[in-house]
Amino acid sequence: MDQKEKAAKLQVARQCAPVLAGIKVSNLLILSRVSPLTVMRMMDGTGLSFDYLYCGCSRKVWLVYWLEELEAVLQKPEVRIFLREFGYQEFSCSSVLMHLKKRYQAYLRNEEGYPHELGVLLDYPLADVKGFMENKGQNYLYSGYWKVYSNAEQAKKIFARYGEARRRAVQLAQEGKGFREITGSIIKWREPAAVI
Repeated sequence: MDQKEKAAKLQVARQCAPVLAGIKVSNLLILSRVSPLTVMRMMDGTGLSFDYLYCGCSRKVWLVYWLEELEAVLQKPEVRIFLREFGYQEFSCSSVLMHLKKRYQAYLRNEEGYPHELGVLLDYPLADVKGFMENKGQNYLYSGYWKVYSNAEQAKKIFARYGEARRRAVQLAQEGKGFREITGSIIKWREPAAVI
């Protein structure tokens, strides 16, 4: 593995550790100058799905996710009601991601505002996504992996678990472990009752 791939592997470990650990449904992965084939090769055998939201010359943005868990999020009535506000009509994972991709790319072209509904797909509490939108990112109770507008104590516990997952994933990546091995190691580590 060359230096570029090693650097990309560490970035994946840093950015996607909670997903690799199975304690988060999905995560954005933003990498510069890394081919989609490299990412596919790195993630092979993990059981994770990934789809790009943007693939430009200087950076690529993927959504890395557990398919069944994301589909379960999309089945929630309150999530569907929320997504309808942004033009979502079909709620299969592929349909939602296709619509999100269009909205995200329109945002990057300055044609639309940021697709805040992405927060729901990233496993942020719906109340926090709505709170962020209503408060324009201000007046939050706590800030960590996202800005918290409800239940700060619960969010702090979640953030601590995400931080521990990140520490473990980076350590394993630095030891030369592949993502299939890292995912298996971290999932074995997590407490079954702690799944969020």
